[in-house]
Amino acid sequence: MGEVQDTYYFKCNMTKTQHILAYVICSLIAGVIVFLFYHAVIAAIPLGLFAGIFLEKIYANHTIRKRQQSLRSQFKDFLDSMAVAVRAGNVEVQAVRYALGDLQLTYNSETDIIREVSNIIKQYEMGGRKLTALFADLGERSDLEDIRNFATVYEVIEGKSDRFGEILSETRDIIAKKIEVEQEIETTITAAKTETNTMLLMPVIVVIAMSAMGGGFMDAMFTTAMGRVAATAALAIFAVSYVLADKAARIDA
Repeated sequence: MGEVQDTYYFKCNMTKTQHILAYVICSLIAGVIVFLFYHAVIAAIPLGLFAGIFLEKIYANHTIRKRQQSLRSQFKDFLDSMAVAVRAGNVEVQAVRYALGDLQLTYNSETDIIREVSNIIKQYEMGGRKLTALFADLGERSDLEDIRNFATVYEVIEGKSDRFGEILSETRDIIAKKIEVEQEIETTITAAKTETNTMLLMPVIVVIAMSAMGGGFMDAMFTTAMGRVAATAALAIFAVSYVLADKAARIDA
């Protein structure tokens, strides 16, 4: 229960081992790319290690966004199950229990929504906390607008409105529509993302191909001052393009 309470979804929840592994992989990839442009281990190692710091942060931020999006989708399913339970005549607490049982048919016990809803029920039954406070707590820890909005709505209507089931369904529909719109956007930009990734890989492929031709075709870039300047400019453009492409393709939860 404490593990769930300490989970802040707007923070990176990777373990230290996962951070180290991600950093090593990112540094290795960056080092290989730098070596391809400089053909100098003395440049590839420090630059690779330096670039690995930023690449690992980008990866960590990606895991945060992915987990938040997953939690929001799972929360939509929770509201769906809870709305069905309310329409069947269950009161709020019983509806939460029903929703948990329904979710357990779809998700495994380690899924965030299963852990969170189980925690809500335990805190309500054993800790004496109100559902209003527990939903508000989840909204703050998730940093998801949809969950915060639901917590606010729930606080207003809890035990006060006979339209609870209807309002619950409307809230679920709003979240579902937002997710649907984002999925459509994601589908639309998938082709563009693929093209962008291909274009980002092209400089690397070109350098590999030209280096493999032999005959000293690329010696000027690896041995002369102007060649080093050109390689540095190419790497800088490559790095900036990667960061811009990552930001352009991002859909916040």
